[in-house]
Amino acid sequence: MKFLVKFSPNYRDEDHSTVRIMSELLVGLLAVFAFSMIYYYVEYDIDYVLHGFGLILISALVAFITEAVYSFVIKKSLKSHIKNSFPFVTSVILVLSLPISTSFYAIAVATFFAIFIGKLVFGGFGQNIFNPAGVGRAVLVSSLAGSVVADVTTSATPISSIASAGWLIKDQESIRMFLEQFGGLKNLFLGWYPGAMGETSVILILLVGIYLAYRKVLDWKIPVTYIGSVFIFTSIIAVYHGIGIWYPLFHILSGGLMFGAVFMMTDPVTSPTSRTGKIIFSIGAAVLTVIIRLQANLPGGVIYSILIMNLLTPLIESITDKWSIYNVKLYRNSIIATFILGIFITFFAGMPLEAKSFEVEAPKGEVVVGEDSPLGTPIKIFKGDLSEDVVIKDTSEDGDEVTYNVEVPGYAVAEGGQPNLIEVKLNKSEKKVISVNILESNDTEGLGTKINAGNFLDQFKEVAFDDKDKEVDSVSAATVSSESVALSVEKAVSELE
Repeated sequence: MKFLVKFSPNYRDEDHSTVRIMSELLVGLLAVFAFSMIYYYVEYDIDYVLHGFGLILISALVAFITEAVYSFVIKKSLKSHIKNSFPFVTSVILVLSLPISTSFYAIAVATFFAIFIGKLVFGGFGQNIFNPAGVGRAVLVSSLAGSVVADVTTSATPISSIASAGWLIKDQESIRMFLEQFGGLKNLFLGWYPGAMGETSVILILLVGIYLAYRKVLDWKIPVTYIGSVFIFTSIIAVYHGIGIWYPLFHILSGGLMFGAVFMMTDPVTSPTSRTGKIIFSIGAAVLTVIIRLQANLPGGVIYSILIMNLLTPLIESITDKWSIYNVKLYRNSIIATFILGIFITFFAGMPLEAKSFEVEAPKGEVVVGEDSPLGTPIKIFKGDLSEDVVIKDTSEDGDEVTYNVEVPGYAVAEGGQPNLIEVKLNKSEKKVISVNILESNDTEGLGTKINAGNFLDQFKEVAFDDKDKEVDSVSAATVSSESVALSVEKAVSELE
């Protein structure tokens, strides 16, 4: 006798069909996406909402085309193939794992890799080894990092900010300043801050996850074990370094950990099917997440930990699916052993951590705390008074008209890039600004480069030198870039006077 064992998921009854499960999962994902779009509309403008929808549409289109070509090659009905492949779920998960400033080109390439390399080369849905969206995300971060930029706002993300501090902040005042730039732990829980579109609102992800677990769309044991393990591992590190409960909570509330736990780790295709296997899988992912965060130069660690454990899933499955239901002791001992090993590994990864200087955003002119600060962790304010860095590169004069080409730092400088070059024309007899033009903008294309807009630059025309309180409306979501233009005009005026 020979049995054909089909790849999971393979539900057939109406209440637990794969179509029903994936449909409800998609609805939950779209709820998270809707929250993100509401945030960007309220805090920024409609341009970001349109860009977000553009990312979803382009990803869905590329996924559909890739699946269509594949179905044509294997000579399978397109309708039947799409119905049973669920490419749009992969597209939405991928988009939600990225910041809204991702370029259309980058999301198209990442989607192709997610669908083709992450799924179709293995034979299609149900046979893939790796989480497809995770593959797309990893390819984008490792090969197209320049197309995922963080200056939708002038703020660093929570993960990049604490990573620059070496994943350790000891002094209470330093901790307070660090958390306040994101609105504190409470705001990290609520999600009213910029980041990857699906990672910010922990409360919403939790509510969606609870609903999906109730509907048996996902197995609650995976996210609960994973989140709980990360919390315990990082709590032990916090105790060793003498820091508070904020540290493990920060790990849980930031970096897409909750999103990955609920929407990616629970993928029934790429995670073990046995109960013990699921728990070992989750503990292993937690160990890898903590190690990658503390000791590797990778964003967050969640995606890579999932992909590595996906690779180990067949091994975990081959070991645990042979255990009989009567071997409860073997189940328990294997889980305990895995967890204790995880404690030792993460503890030794956290032992050598040392506090470094880190960047926080502060109002212009706030005192910069340097390396000799009495605080436990030195702090650098990257957005302090930039006027000292403004340089006149070239000057020309034609009668009463004096032209200055001013080199001034914008957002790109804070990220290690080049300053902007701005032309300022002044009338020296009337003591007024004639015009301002952007000769070279090195801030992010489509965002910081909006300072080129006429309605923004026109605000400087005919401004008198003695107008000390002139108010200028900055370009939405390009505060630092806007400020660079104002500084260039101030520099030119002071040079002429």
